[in-house]
Amino acid sequence: MLSRRSNVAALTYLGEGAQLEGVLKVRGQVRIDGRVQGTVIVEGDLEIGPKGEIEGELVQAVNVQIHGLVRAQVIAQEKLMLLKTAHLEGDVRAKALDIEAGAAFIGRSYTGEPRALPQPE
Repeated sequence: MLSRRSNVAALTYLGEGAQLEGVLKVRGQVRIDGRVQGTVIVEGDLEIGPKGEIEGELVQAVNVQIHGLVRAQVIAQEKLMLLKTAHLEGDVRAKALDIEAGAAFIGRSYTGEPRALPQPE
């Protein structure tokens, strides 16, 4: 039997081939290898795998790591990482932005301390 430990962060996984439409709101860590059409809000870290896709209004998390495709505004409270297989279309707000060689980014970026950044409209 599995036991719950309060000090272990929950992991939510959307596997390859899975599809979700609407709003995904989660606490803990999230990995997406499937497809999301809508908004993703994570109180924790978010990773979009190489075959993962998000298309919608907003993607928000503490740290965001993108290997796949995202077409949305992205807000990372701490760090946004675009790895070499990433394709991001949308404006970005993050404390830190890391773009690996080979990644594609189409949009505007606002980086630095969150209170110094322009607020979303």
